[in-house]
Amino acid sequence: MTHESATGHVTGRAVYTAELRMPLGLLRLHPVQAPHAHARILGIDASAALAMPGVHAVLTAGDIPGDNNTGTILHDEPLIPADEVSYHGQAVAWVVAEDAAIAQAAARAVRVAYEALPACLGIDQAIAEQRFHLPPAKVERGEVAQALAGAPHRPQGDGLVQVTSSTQHPSETQAMVAHVLGLHAHQVVCRSLRMGGGFGGKETQANPFAALAALAAWRTGRAVAIQLVRSLDMQLTGKRHPFLGRFDIGFDGDGLLQAMDVDLVAD
Repeated sequence: MTHESATGHVTGRAVYTAELRMPLGLLRLHPVQAPHAHARILGIDASAALAMPGVHAVLTAGDIPGDNNTGTILHDEPLIPADEVSYHGQAVAWVVAEDAAIAQAAARAVRVAYEALPACLGIDQAIAEQRFHLPPAKVERGEVAQALAGAPHRPQGDGLVQVTSSTQHPSETQAMVAHVLGLHAHQVVCRSLRMGGGFGGKETQANPFAALAALAAWRTGRAVAIQLVRSLDMQLTGKRHPFLGRFDIGFDGDGLLQAMDVDLVAD
């Protein structure tokens, strides 16, 4: 059975949202973002932005005529915060302008006064401070503590290492990362997303860099990324071996080989 979208996708005739013919007079939006993870909004001065040519409006919470909320499961996600910033980079205002460049420049011209507040910056802190969105849900059956105490084997842990690598061989990368960190393979998850060309270089050469990123994350407790510029890539990764060839070939007047003595040495 053919998927109803298959023909459009493989022929390129499918139209995506960004490919629509834009109407005349289209305006663009750009956010004014908070530099704090948690803060009180004391005031917003958009006068300089509004004075810039091509700027039509600076939207704040006061411009919302209905309910300032887009939360689906919990009704606690303001479209534009009115009083308090909840996370770093949260948009506290939106510039509406003739084009994206003007909107971006105008967003930088908006002045926002903040009072920085204590922030919860990690899951360990959130657990210690009991900062849960909802009361914890608990599913129990039997006497867990008693059964654990009497179990012949009792592995314990509180996490795993997740690696996202441009590799053709994620199971091998998983094994190498586990080997370097002294972990069991089941404690490492390796994800491989889409790649461009794959001609063997991504089969094994991804392993040391995945291991390096994992090692750095293991030591620092932070997510770590590594992406080599081309010059470093050529210096640090393996390549196809060059060969030195010495040959002695004999052939007749019709070009047919009579004998061939070849030495090939792989560097």
